[in-house]
Amino acid sequence: MSKTQAVTIGAAALAPFVVFASFPLPIVALPAIGADLGVGIAELNLLVSGYALGLGAFLLTGGSLADRFGAARVWIGAMVGFAVFSAGCALATTVPLLVAARIAQGGAGAALMASSLSLIAAAVEPRRRAGAVALWGAAIGAGLSTGPLGAGLALEFGRWRPALAVLAAVSAAAALLGVFALPTSRGAARGRFDLLGTVLLTVGLGGLILGVSWVGADASAPRVWVAFGLAVVLLPVFVLQQRRRPVPMIDVGLLRLPTYAGGLVAGMAMALSILSMLVLLGPYLQVVFGLSALEAGLWYLPATLLSTVVALFGARIGARFSLRTRLTAGLALSGAGLAALAFVQTSWTFPLLLPGFVLAGLGMGLANPALGAAAVVGVAPERSGVAAGAANTARQLGNALGIAVLGAIIHAGALTSARSELPVAADLLAAGDLRGAAALTSADAVQAAYAVAQTSGVRLALEVSAVLAFLGAVVAAFLLRPRTATPITVPAPQPAPASTTP
Repeated sequence: MSKTQAVTIGAAALAPFVVFASFPLPIVALPAIGADLGVGIAELNLLVSGYALGLGAFLLTGGSLADRFGAARVWIGAMVGFAVFSAGCALATTVPLLVAARIAQGGAGAALMASSLSLIAAAVEPRRRAGAVALWGAAIGAGLSTGPLGAGLALEFGRWRPALAVLAAVSAAAALLGVFALPTSRGAARGRFDLLGTVLLTVGLGGLILGVSWVGADASAPRVWVAFGLAVVLLPVFVLQQRRRPVPMIDVGLLRLPTYAGGLVAGMAMALSILSMLVLLGPYLQVVFGLSALEAGLWYLPATLLSTVVALFGARIGARFSLRTRLTAGLALSGAGLAALAFVQTSWTFPLLLPGFVLAGLGMGLANPALGAAAVVGVAPERSGVAAGAANTARQLGNALGIAVLGAIIHAGALTSARSELPVAADLLAAGDLRGAAALTSADAVQAAYAVAQTSGVRLALEVSAVLAFLGAVVAAFLLRPRTATPITVPAPQPAPASTTP
C-alpha cells in the first residue's frame, strides 16, 4: 500500500470517528446540560435529533459537492466547519443557540461522511477496498465509544463544555493535516450546484423532524401544525424539482442495485432502532439507576467496543459471508439485544443489562462495515459521493426520526404511568423536569414515581425498536436476495445538452 493510500484511508476513517463521537456525546451530559441551562431533559432531545437532522439534510449536498469539487477538498472544508461549529456548541449559553450549533455541526458532519466514502472509492483499488471500508465501519464504533466517555470524563470535573472544545481542537488539527497530506483533485461531475433543492430538502426534513419531536408534548400547538405543514408542502416540491434536473441530488437509478437498495433499508432500520435507543437510554441510566455521567459512559462500552472489534474484522467476515448475511444478521442481533433490554426493571443491575448490550454490539459491528460497502459497491466512481450521500441520508434521517418518535413513545408511556403514580406532577415527570416536580411534592416521591414512569416508557420504546430491527432484517434479506449473476453498474447521469437559445 502506498503512502498516499494509507493517508487517504486514515482520513476516510477519521471522518466517521469524529462524526459519531459527537453524535452521542450529549447522551450522558443531558442531565447536566438541562440543569446548567434550566430546562427539562425532554426538551434537550433536539440536541441529538437536531444533529441527526443536520446530517440527514446535508448528506446529499455533501455527496454532490464531493463529486463536483473533489472528495479531498470537501473533506478538508467540512473538517474546518466541524471544528468551528463544535466550538460554537461549547460556547452556547441558551438552548436555541446550542441546538442551532448542533444542526450546523451535523451539516458539516454530513459533508465529512459523504466525502470519506468517496475518498475510498476514488483512491483505493477494489482489492484493498474491503479492508478500508472495514476500518471505516470500525471508526463508527470507536466514535460511539469515545463520545459518551469523553463527556463523562469532562463531567467528573463538573463541566460538559470541555468535551466539545476537545472535539473542536481535534477537528481543527485534522483539517490542518489534511491540507498538507491529502492529494487533491477536482471531481468529474458537472452541473450547477442545486441551492434550491438543498433548501427544499433541509427545511422539509426539518419540519418533519421538529413536528414529530413536538407532537408528543402538545399535538394541537401551532408550531406542530407549522412544522408538519412545511414538510407536507416542501418535500413533494423537492421530489418534483429533482425530476426536472439533468443531474439530480438523488440518483433514482441507484435503487436498481439490489445491494444498494438493501443497504438503504438496513441502514435506516439500524438508525431507527438500536442507534436511536442508545441515545435515549443515556439519561435514563443516570437518573433512574443513579449513575454518574462517567459510569453511564462505561456501561455503554460492551456495546460500542464490541462493535468496534467486530467491525475491524469486517474484511475477513466479508470474504466469508455475503452482504445479505451480514446485514440481516446484524439487524437480527440488534433486535435481539433490544428485546432483551425491554424487560428492564428499576431494580436491575449491570449484569442483567449486559446480554442486551453485547447482542447490540455484535449486531452493529456486523452491519456497519457492510453498510459502508453497500453504499459504493457497483457504483461508478464519479457518482460515489452522491451514492454515499444518499445512503447516509437515509441512515441519519432514521436517526433523527427514531430519536423523535421513540422519544415521543417514552414520553407517552411515562405520562400514562405518572398519572397513576403521582397525578399532581405527571406532566413534569414525563418531561423529565424533576426540579419542577419536587416543588409540588416531596423529592423522594418524585424520584420514585419518575423511576417507575420512565421505566414504563423506556420499555415500550425498546419493544417498538426491537420490532423495527426485526422488520428491517426481513426486508433487507428480501431485497438482497440474489437476482442476477452479473453486477449492475449505474452510470453517471449525463448533463443536458447546452441550450442554443440566446
